Formats: sequence, C-alpha cells, structure tokens
Amino acid sequence: MTTTSTRPLTEIRGCEVCGNTQLVPVLDLGLHPLCDDLVTVGDSRQCREYPIKIDFCPTCATAHQRFQVPKEDLFPKNYHYRSRFTADVLSGMRGLVATCAERMGPLTGKVVLDIGCNDGSLLDFFREAGAKTAGIEPTGAAQDAAAKGHFVVQNYLGTDTAAEIRRGVGTPDIITFTNVFAHIEDLSGVLSALKSLLGPNTAIVIENHYLGAVLDRHQFDTFYHEHPRTYSYNSFSFIAKSLGLDIVNAEFPARYGGNIRVILGRAAQKTSDPVEDGVIARESNFLTDFGKLARDVDLWKARKGEELKRIFATHGPIRAKAFPGRAAILVKLLGLTESEIVAVHEKPGSIKIGTYVPGTRIPIVSDDELFARGDQGKPLLNLAWHISREIRQYLSDNGYGGPVIDVLSSDDFDA
Repeated sequence: MTTTSTRPLTEIRGCEVCGNTQLVPVLDLGLHPLCDDLVTVGDSRQCREYPIKIDFCPTCATAHQRFQVPKEDLFPKNYHYRSRFTADVLSGMRGLVATCAERMGPLTGKVVLDIGCNDGSLLDFFREAGAKTAGIEPTGAAQDAAAKGHFVVQNYLGTDTAAEIRRGVGTPDIITFTNVFAHIEDLSGVLSALKSLLGPNTAIVIENHYLGAVLDRHQFDTFYHEHPRTYSYNSFSFIAKSLGLDIVNAEFPARYGGNIRVILGRAAQKTSDPVEDGVIARESNFLTDFGKLARDVDLWKARKGEELKRIFATHGPIRAKAFPGRAAILVKLLGLTESEIVAVHEKPGSIKIGTYVPGTRIPIVSDDELFARGDQGKPLLNLAWHISREIRQYLSDNGYGGPVIDVLSSDDFDA
C-alpha cells in the first residue's frame, strides 16, 4: 500500500452530524494498522499503527472515530478490495436494486449514480434493470467499473466531481451509497456536493452498518479506521434535514450482521411511516450498550484466546480463511502471528494474494493451496465470521471437510 498524504490525523472534537460538542468516550481498542496496508510478501516494511478510539454523540446517536486518518492513506490508488469476490455483498446489491424498483417504479431510463462504486458491481445490476449508470470511485477499482462501460469519475465526491457527473450523465434520479457513507472523511463537503447533484425528484439511497446491530451483536471489529462514523436512524434524520430532504423509507437488512437502508427524498415521496416501532426508543439506550460492548471486548479476548491456545497446543500452527479488512483488528487483539497462523486463504484472483495480513508476516495465499492440501482434519480459523454461512458453504462446495472455527461468535459472550 502506497500512502500519499502528508496530513496528520484529524482529532474530532464535535459531532459531524448534528454539531453537538459534548461527545462521550466509549471504546478504546488501542493501536492498529490500516486494514488495507497489505505489505507484499518479502518486503520488510512495517505497517504504521493508528489509534482506534470511539466517541459517541448522545444527541443524534452517532459513533465517531476520535482520530481520523486522511482519506488518501485509507483509500490509495492500489486499494485491494473488490465487491465481486463476496457473494453476500452481491446478494445485498440485488436486494437494494429490487427495493429501488419497488419504491420508485421501473428503473428503465433512470440515471443512477453510485458513490464509491468500486468495481461497478452494483451498477451492473442497475444496468440489467434498464438504468443509465454512473459512478464515482477514488481507487484503482474505478478502472474495473469503467471497463464494463459505466461512466466513471475516478475521484472523491466533491463539488468539482459532482459537476463532472452532471456534465456526463445529467441530474441523477437515484444516488446510492452502499457501505460507503461510513467511509466519508469530510461529511460537510460531501453533503454540499450532494446538494449540487439533487434534482426535484432525486432520491438518495444509503445502506450502511447499523449502530444498533453493532452493539447488539458485539461487532466491535467494525470500528476500523476506514469507518470515521457509524450511524443510527437518528443520524440519518439529521443528515436528511441538512440536505432539505426527509427519510421516506427505512429498512434494516440482515446482511453484514445488520444494516440500515434509508431512502432520502421529498416528503411527497413518502409511502409509509418509515420508522419501525421502538427504533427511536431503542437508540436512546446506545450509550449504556457501549459500556457493555467495552466489557465484551475483554471477555472475547480472554475466551477466544484460551480456545485458540488449546487448538495450537493440540494441532500446532493452523490455517485461516478469508481476510476482510475488519479482521485486522481481531488478529491484532489476539496477538496472532505467523507462528500460530500458517497462512490466510483468499479466493483465486483476489489481489490480496501475495501480501501479508496487516501488522504481521502471515501471508495471504490462494484457496487452491488450501483445497489441495491433505491436512483438512486440522481446524480452520474463519476470519470472515460475519458471513460465516457463506464461508462454510463455499468450503463445503469445494470439498473442504475439516472443522471451521469463527474468530468471533455469539458463543464467545454466552454466560
């Protein structure tokens, strides 16, 4: 990973969503490498580590990274993630397109702009539904999307980029953010750019990890550096107002351990009361829930650490499956090294292959090597615990019959 920014960390002292200056420190995970700082195997470079300290805004129920890493370092041109390699992501994209068609009518001829379009996977589904497609993507994944014929601007979203989109495809009918809104460094700048893209009937569709699900399901690994903020329903109420829009629909898809999907538009577009019973009341308890989550981290470290020690004592070093970026936090907290984990296996074609897990010398290698081996009786550590069913089905489909252990599971927190 090549970093390009010379800017220091930004320390957040007030809520970027509602302006409240009384943020509450709720979680300190220590120092961690950036989740996409994948050093090439054989390179001696050491990853730089940055703090993960989470502050909570009780006014709008938004969680903030206190120290924000410059976006140029988080999302360089050689960023490794590609949407097309994760079936759960693709399934969620199909569901989002179906929701848009259900709420907004036939998509034929509509202009859809995907912010953070990555390799264009979501745009592919919109195009299949008849839409005219465009994307904004700062990393090298933009070239993948453009090669498919989508109109793509390789940049971050800003007023200049918005103007380029309008020149290229006109005013969008639908603007989508899928697990991208959490990645935004300059929220006020993005909102200003969005205002310049809005037409009288433009709808903004945002799907993101839901803070309530993060707290309910002990998903502290979602607080990696690429997520400056984690949102609630209340967060999006404030964001909608800042854009002069309303929340016209809200859903809570199950993917990624619990998402929130909101559609922002004009009040006249509202089809029903978007708030599920109890959502606002539930979010009033988030501060208390953060106290429980901080204790859960210590509980998980102790229990999972002991479980893995027993496995290593019996089987020696083992292999692991999948490296989602969020796993970098879990690997660091457990202190796993190449002495315990021989390698992490990724699908053939992944551009993560040939690099080390950030902060370690654990190599990432192809699944072909896993399926060709004869030691399938050994336990396999699943680092993509949040899509455990998909991982286990994939392993089974490819003939892997050994035991699979999720690096984090609800069992780690049971009394």
